[in-house]
Amino acid sequence: MNATRRKFQRTAASRLLGLALLVLANPTPAEDLPRGDCGAPTPAADLRHCDLGGAQLQGVDLRGTRLDGARLENADLTGCKLAGASLIGANLRWTKLGGCDLTGAKLNGADLFHAILDEADITNIDLTQANLFGADLIQVHGRGADFTQAYLKDVLMEESELPEARFDRAYMFRAVLIGSRLTGASILQATLTDAAMVGVDLAQADLSGSLLNGAHLRGARFQSARLTGARFVNAVHAGADFSGALEMPEHLRAMLEAH
Repeated sequence: MNATRRKFQRTAASRLLGLALLVLANPTPAEDLPRGDCGAPTPAADLRHCDLGGAQLQGVDLRGTRLDGARLENADLTGCKLAGASLIGANLRWTKLGGCDLTGAKLNGADLFHAILDEADITNIDLTQANLFGADLIQVHGRGADFTQAYLKDVLMEESELPEARFDRAYMFRAVLIGSRLTGASILQATLTDAAMVGVDLAQADLSGSLLNGAHLRGARFQSARLTGARFVNAVHAGADFSGALEMPEHLRAMLEAH
């Protein structure tokens, strides 16, 4: 009898664990998520009603949660798990997200003013129209990250891996991208005026219509990049590699030939 009971308990526990993993892997529609406990937040919960400003939530697991419009200003979520979470329009000003897993998270229109995301995994994150003014994204991993129309003035994005990311119409005035890899990225009609792009790898990227006036491009790589209508007026291009660049603007060609 006891053996049968233990077997039943193990089977039930296994089923519960399997269900939990399934929920995390395939989050339910937001309207079906259970209302979460703001004092002890858990994965796959609706936390939109929570005020987590200044909360100390280092390493917290919030995968698949709904935090649209929630306040997390000044919160410390260092090392957290937010994969698949929805934070559309959330207040993340000065929030610490260093080392967090934000894979596939939705942060459309979120306010990340001076937020810290150093060494975070932002693969396939959606940051369209987000405010990242002065944010730190040093050494992030973000293949396929979407920064379309994001405000990235003075952002620090050094030594980051961002292949196939999207920066279309993003405002990146004075952005620091030193040593980052943006191979195959889409950077259409973006503003990169005075950006620090020393050693950036932009091979096969599309920079059509973008402004790089005054940008620092020493040692940058533009092999096979598309440059249709891009502007490089007063850019510092010593040592930059434009071999195989497509549709190079005449003013850039003249600048390179003059040196």
